[in-house]
Amino acid sequence: QATGQLEVEISNRISPPLQCTVDVHETGGKKILRVLVPRGDDPPYAVDENKIYVRSETETGLAVRDEIVSLVTRSPKLTPKPVETRPHETKEPPVQVVEEGEEDTAPRTGVEVVSVEERDGAHYYAMRDLRNGNVVKNVTRTSARRLWHYAITRYSSLISDLSVIKIDWQGNFGVVERQKQGNTSRYDLVQRTPDGYRFFFGVTDDGVHGPWRQLLGHEED
Repeated sequence: QATGQLEVEISNRISPPLQCTVDVHETGGKKILRVLVPRGDDPPYAVDENKIYVRSETETGLAVRDEIVSLVTRSPKLTPKPVETRPHETKEPPVQVVEEGEEDTAPRTGVEVVSVEERDGAHYYAMRDLRNGNVVKNVTRTSARRLWHYAITRYSSLISDLSVIKIDWQGNFGVVERQKQGNTSRYDLVQRTPDGYRFFFGVTDDGVHGPWRQLLGHEED
């Protein structure tokens, strides 16, 4: 009965149509439902006609404008054809923090606040997902999901006066804060570069590598 109800809800509430599979498994003497969701070929997919969600680690939230644009352009139906450019023509490069050819020492989990811009009294942030390097622009404190909201709040307090913040430095790499939730540790980190500071928030142990491992007391693999 539950399987049938789920199939009806998925069919009625998700558009365009997405063929999910619902089956039943037994574990520990109890029956559970498994829902297999394919990677659709026609993103973005909306719930209840106009709600578009994205998944970030363990958090699901409404997509912001740039994420929706990214989902749309990911669709094979809308893949643009290559455009020839003359030698003197240039295209605006994507947002980058490191120069081409340099090794990016950023952690591999959490988020980075790349930049902030003020327009008409409101602040708009560019956020980098450190798992895949994707940059989402035009994020506000109101539209930000939980981790992003936390990162923006901490970033705002740090840049107001970095000199009064107690930072555990080791060379150009520093720990701003360590948090422990159950068996999971999360870190707020900062890196000095020739162009200024880079700030990383919500970094977990599996995203720590290179100089960060020594800084955080992790033994090298």
